[in-house]
Amino acid sequence: MRNIASCLIGSLLLLTSVGCAKHDAQPPAGFAQTQPAGAPVTQAPGYGDGTTPKPVLATSPAVLPAATAGAALSTPNPLALPCTMDAHCLTHRCNVTVGKCAWPCQTDNDCMPGNACIAPTCLPKLH
Repeated sequence: MRNIASCLIGSLLLLTSVGCAKHDAQPPAGFAQTQPAGAPVTQAPGYGDGTTPKPVLATSPAVLPAATAGAALSTPNPLALPCTMDAHCLTHRCNVTVGKCAWPCQTDNDCMPGNACIAPTCLPKLH
């Protein structure tokens, strides 16, 4: 048992010393900087120059933001998770005006359909 423990400790020390090795950003003097053989790399037009528009993410009707909900959502707690759509909040709705999940829930409107508010969380309804 004692040999196993000392082997494990030795292995752990070896792994940590290998993981902590210093890696220089530049090769030592005397090594030539060469480019690999092949065609030169060209950048796609508009890439990185700020002229290309950002892609717009399409959302399916199942994951529309909570802004489409009929009633207003409760004010989230400061510890609520950040979100931009309901899918980020699991059983809760996303209060997109604040950018946080409606947690803790105050009414069933703070919950996704099929869930009920049993404060502080939204849980599946028992039928």
